[in-house]
Amino acid sequence: MSRFLLVSALLISLSGMAYAQFESFSDKPVEITADGEQNFSNGVAIADNNVQIHFNGVAIYADHAEYNPDTRDVLLVGNVRIYSGEDLFTGQRVFYNLETKQTRALEFDGSHYPLKFNSLAARGFGTRQFTLRDSDLTTSDSSMPDWHVHAKTIRIYPNDRVVLLNSTLYVGNIPVFWLPYAYSSLNRNGFQFTPGYYSTWGAYLLTAYTFPLGTGDSFLATVRNDFRSQHGYAIGFDANLKFGRDDRNVGKFMVYYTEDTNPSAFKDALPEPTNHSRYRVGFQQKLYLADDIYATFDLTKLSDADFMQDFYPIENQTNPQPDNNIAVTKLDDIYSLSLVTRWQMNEFQETTERKPEAAIDFKQEPLFGLPIFYDGTTALGQLNRVFSTNAPNYSATTPSNINYGTSRFDTFHQLSAPQTLFGWLSAIPTIGIRGTFYGQGGSYQNTNGIIQPVPYTSTSTNSMHTTGSVFRPIFNASLENSFKISRSFEEIQSRWLGLDGLRHIFQPYSDLSYAYAGGPNVNQVLQFDRLLPNNPSQPTKSGYQPSSTQPQPLDFPQFAAIDTIDTWAIWRLGVRNRLQTRRNGSTYDWLYLDTFADMNGINPYMNGPLSNLNNRLTFAPVSWFNLRIGSQVPLDSQGFSEFNTDFDIMPVRNFDFTFGTRYINNYNGTTDNNQYPLSVFWRANDQWSFSAYEIYNTQPGQANSFIYQRYMIHRDLSSWVMSFGIQVNQNQSTSTQSAYNQYGALITFTLKDLPQVTLPLAFSPSTQAGSSGSSPLSPSH
Repeated sequence: MSRFLLVSALLISLSGMAYAQFESFSDKPVEITADGEQNFSNGVAIADNNVQIHFNGVAIYADHAEYNPDTRDVLLVGNVRIYSGEDLFTGQRVFYNLETKQTRALEFDGSHYPLKFNSLAARGFGTRQFTLRDSDLTTSDSSMPDWHVHAKTIRIYPNDRVVLLNSTLYVGNIPVFWLPYAYSSLNRNGFQFTPGYYSTWGAYLLTAYTFPLGTGDSFLATVRNDFRSQHGYAIGFDANLKFGRDDRNVGKFMVYYTEDTNPSAFKDALPEPTNHSRYRVGFQQKLYLADDIYATFDLTKLSDADFMQDFYPIENQTNPQPDNNIAVTKLDDIYSLSLVTRWQMNEFQETTERKPEAAIDFKQEPLFGLPIFYDGTTALGQLNRVFSTNAPNYSATTPSNINYGTSRFDTFHQLSAPQTLFGWLSAIPTIGIRGTFYGQGGSYQNTNGIIQPVPYTSTSTNSMHTTGSVFRPIFNASLENSFKISRSFEEIQSRWLGLDGLRHIFQPYSDLSYAYAGGPNVNQVLQFDRLLPNNPSQPTKSGYQPSSTQPQPLDFPQFAAIDTIDTWAIWRLGVRNRLQTRRNGSTYDWLYLDTFADMNGINPYMNGPLSNLNNRLTFAPVSWFNLRIGSQVPLDSQGFSEFNTDFDIMPVRNFDFTFGTRYINNYNGTTDNNQYPLSVFWRANDQWSFSAYEIYNTQPGQANSFIYQRYMIHRDLSSWVMSFGIQVNQNQSTSTQSAYNQYGALITFTLKDLPQVTLPLAFSPSTQAGSSGSSPLSPSH
């Protein structure tokens, strides 16, 4: 009966969990007691008056029960109550077989948090299917629920799918939505609706419906039908596939198309497409060819450079240029072997092509049983660097000879010997050698013959000058040292600060790293795996000052910019401080601080004898307080300042506050910038709450302003929360975007007890099913 209870209660969202409830009861005793008459007639045990049946953790109560130990059938009549954990099932007449799981019931209801349900009749056919008649489902804990779904027939296929026939959504007693047929699976399913307004879209309605192709969840399809008042209609189709042993082979196909009626409404800095037909076609898959061999596919064809920014603004924040590659990988205990093919499918995306490249990577393993470890990698491939055909600022004057390509053979081998000296000092000496052969060398030169690290400067386009084949030998050596000192303070106890004793761990460390690059200068080597120069007009020794402000790794193979390796001698000194306490039966980092700086004997990527002083702080003493700081402060005149902080606090139960800073000053080639993100959530009372998210920007040459604002009002409607929000986005001018304002509005309804549910039948987040995940006013902002 516990199987029927759980499946009936969970219906759509939790049917898969119920499968685990079933097991053979043949060897389990069935205990039956009653206050009234008990007898055994014709092989059937009969009991009356407060009958109690216990088996396998399930308690059953009824006025009358008949149990046949030979067939394992049990008949329950009158005030039937079944308890299984926190679940409750009540009914008037139930027939259940403990072995086959066949079930028949009349006039029953029950609960499984957060769902409440009732049904006129039910019939179950083992673990394969259950059929419910005239059923109601809600999360409202009231005799008069403020919403419910009523279905004439519900067919439940455990651990698979649910089908509803002739179902109606009611708000109060008012029917608001009717479906003759509805399907729901365990993962992604159902309808999704996202209405709203966005200044570059106009009024919009994004809809999606997911359904199976075949049986089960192995092949789910999503159909999209979207409307944007400024751009017209759009249609899309997604197919999600899983197959093979343990469903380890997964794949996704997507296509999205619109006949854009007004592409200029997006106001991008890049030229808008003249063709109004805009689309995206993508295919991703991981396919196991054997237990230790798998292939991956990642393919995306776009109609134009602006498509992702215009129609998938959320995804564009993390993946603005979808890749195109196919790879085959073989895994082993000590090595991995890969073959990768990568090419430029979209001509407006700069791409480092690999046609193809094969590589073998050896994991760090003991060498011949000695206390010496070996690791290394070897790769051979045909590499091409292909630039965008419509890159901003220089597309009109870009010559065709800026693209380049060559064959490259790279092999790297390294030995290390970790050891502990004097019983307390950790030491890891490392030596390595690398050889990189290029079928062709070359460099960019401007009109006066000076070598430049990139094909473009702010005023001119440099031309490529090639040479013959080149070889670069590279030697590296390093010595890492560290030790720990700790002290415990058991007397420090504070519930308010979350302290159950305190232990301080002090760990100084150093990493002395040396690399020697022979052969031609790094600026005379074609760049494929590279660092990106931050500002070509202010070059470092190599000309390849990283565009990232974060310190580069000093060791190999962590430093992966093969073609940018130059001679260096750098000593990184630092200290880690940890304050630890006991929490939930384990050790908890109450405070963590990592402080370090580099002494630059030779640093080709940074000017000056010293790096910045870097600090990485995490302080989380209690669940309602969290502080994270990442900072850099200059130690000489050529350094720069950077402060990134996040401060979260919930001082009282109905108020949550988050504040941060994003500050950078005096970094070569970038404009000083300071941003202050702020978010607030305030619960005014049981019905009303308010949330806000703002980013305040201060930047030289621009007026101080809020560059992003989002405000939401939330109304608790018993089982539901209604949210209405507006946003204002004051875009700053960039190479791919004009300076202009955007406005948006959105209204949503969310079940409090099931926030992942979008009624009537969607039990998955909107970002997973259909195009509604692309809504510009998204909580992920």
